[in-house]
Amino acid sequence: MEFSKETILLSDIVNYSLKGITAALGKGTGITKFVRPISFKVNENSKPSDIADSLLTSNILGEGDIVVIPSKVIAILEKRFVYGLTMENYRQCINNLNFARANLTTPDSDPISEKDVIGLDKLDPEKKIGLRYPKNPNLSCYEIAKRVKDASGLKIDVVVSDSDAGGAKGVKLIGCPTILVTPIGATKGLRLFYCMRVAVAAEAIWNNVENTPIVLAQLYHSVYKTREGVGEFRYDGFLNAHKEPDIISRLQDNS
Repeated sequence: MEFSKETILLSDIVNYSLKGITAALGKGTGITKFVRPISFKVNENSKPSDIADSLLTSNILGEGDIVVIPSKVIAILEKRFVYGLTMENYRQCINNLNFARANLTTPDSDPISEKDVIGLDKLDPEKKIGLRYPKNPNLSCYEIAKRVKDASGLKIDVVVSDSDAGGAKGVKLIGCPTILVTPIGATKGLRLFYCMRVAVAAEAIWNNVENTPIVLAQLYHSVYKTREGVGEFRYDGFLNAHKEPDIISRLQDNS
């Protein structure tokens, strides 16, 4: 019996995602054997650097650990607001880029992108304030990891994830299907499949614990602590399956 490369790729995505779910249930193995929620409060005066500072003051970080953060938290810290988003026009905005650009404004000159409309969030409908994705999720991850390393010497990986997922949405965001959640940014020490795994674990934990915007995967004595590229800059923009070594050959073969 033979299976198409697309089928095998999808089975790998399912496999790694399910391992993330089992981790959230307390039955994790490997890189997601020990996962724990960390409380982090965001207010109007919060800055992106506050995440790294909060992690450092917790005194629980270890070499090679992995931090997963919701894209909404990063977007708020980076002030990625849009104005004019209401309950009435929300559906049109997320389905029509031209409509969104005509009806929404931004505090900077950066135009609303196709990815932005997928992730538009109603932050304060009464004030017509919405939120879009971080501009450069991979860079956001690197800057947090770099601040931790500069202050403590510890090398960690950071993943930014978004609750939008599925076949079409996953492909539009990062170039391949995703399950439950989509990792949209990461530092270099994790293959894309592992980004999916830790993102799913984090999403499942967030759905069961209040006021917990950060999830930490602790590596302790795991062999994964010494993996290459931990905390390093990946590439600009969003995660992109077409740039990822672990699945690029399959995608190319099927193009």
